[in-house]
Amino acid sequence: MSDSVDVQGPWVLSSVSLTIEKPDLDPGTVTAVLGIEPTATRVPGPSRWRPAEDTNGLWMMECDQRTAKDPDEQLAHVLALTDPKSAELAALQQSGHEISLEVRGYAGDGAMFAIPHALLVRIAHLGIPLKVVPNINER
Repeated sequence: MSDSVDVQGPWVLSSVSLTIEKPDLDPGTVTAVLGIEPTATRVPGPSRWRPAEDTNGLWMMECDQRTAKDPDEQLAHVLALTDPKSAELAALQQSGHEISLEVRGYAGDGAMFAIPHALLVRIAHLGIPLKVVPNINER
């Protein structure tokens, strides 16, 4: 077994977010349940920034390169805030909220980042999917 997961791609302008979505999501209620201030919210309904079929409400807490340099550091920062909220996150999942941890960044030229085994264990303990979303567009 490896101690990390390697993902190919140069990860510049990376960010990690805890993302919560639901068709009838009330961002204020999610904030009250978690006791964490979001970095972005969206009430349910059409949005000019999202595909027409995506009308879910959104609650997001994001860590980017202004807070931590690398994706693994950003993930550790987000987990430090979410680990103590595992019961609250489980209750939100049980009530139909879609919850994920998302790693995003621009990829290309074969660079990589590693997610240490200890962070993978913490994610598994939370029971939240990890999504890795590389953007391969030319910058």
